[in-house]
Amino acid sequence: MSALKGRVRFKHLQMAEQASYRVERVNELIHRELVMLLRNETKDPRLQMVSITDVLSSRDLSSAKVFYTVPEDQQNTVAPLLYKASGFFRSRLSKTLDLRHTPALKFIYDSAPNTGARIDKLLAKL
Repeated sequence: MSALKGRVRFKHLQMAEQASYRVERVNELIHRELVMLLRNETKDPRLQMVSITDVLSSRDLSSAKVFYTVPEDQQNTVAPLLYKASGFFRSRLSKTLDLRHTPALKFIYDSAPNTGARIDKLLAKL
């Protein structure tokens, strides 16, 4: 009986790993497509400065957090533009990705690259 439980547990772990692998693949696909959309399809020049740093999807792929960076002086103008354009990006993703449901996109400003650049400048002054 314990051997059967071990097999069931192993099968459950395999399914969890496959699910997380699938989420990682979807994250990479969304990242790649959003970079292409921002580069080629957006007409607003303020969105040309946006760099997508990471995408984290939920396990059920119903939502995705998209982390982005822009120069600090443009953060306040770009955030509402990305919020308004999220429907456009989602519809374009649904046409290019072969998913049953396209995740809802939530854009989050990633301050880590700007912080790293500031630290590099301070260290260079020493």
